[in-house]
Amino acid sequence: MSASLDQKPSLALRLLGIAALAAAGGTTGYAMASVTALETLPWDDSLNLLMAALLVVSALASVVAMFVRPSSMPKGCGVLQITVLLLAGVMLLLPIFGPAYASPDVVFGAVIVLLIGQSIANLMLWKAADELFRRVMAETSALAFWAVQLALFVYAAAERVGLVQSLSAWGMMGILMGIYLACSVIASARRGLAA
Repeated sequence: MSASLDQKPSLALRLLGIAALAAAGGTTGYAMASVTALETLPWDDSLNLLMAALLVVSALASVVAMFVRPSSMPKGCGVLQITVLLLAGVMLLLPIFGPAYASPDVVFGAVIVLLIGQSIANLMLWKAADELFRRVMAETSALAFWAVQLALFVYAAAERVGLVQSLSAWGMMGILMGIYLACSVIASARRGLAA
């Protein structure tokens, strides 16, 4: 191995990365604590707010990782992946907080515009990804589909026989995002990418 492959980021750059991650975590924690007097938010809003926070923090961590990791490491599809994560987080935040600032029609329209943008970014990400990253994306999707289908069937049967109450589509979206994020971590870890 050459010396350039073994090169690590400088101490200052690593400390800057740690400080940025700490700031992102502190900001997220403060925002969650101050914005969400959780007892005033319905459970489905609280869940989607948590999912949005995880997506935005993941995007911020990815930005830091792009600058902190050694230059010899493959950059992958960093900017597209960050874009997809940020748009997903914002799309989950808009229905919760948007109606306080704009009409429901405007908020919904904004969600649709962001959804189109995120779909385009996802297609571009797939096209730009290498085989390993595509495999992780495919495994994540398959695992999430299987888990959600199984959970939905069990829940639907329990609801039909009167054992549980109905869920809102918004609540189901938060559950879906949580399952998808967990499946993403599992698929990435299986391929050695979650280290």
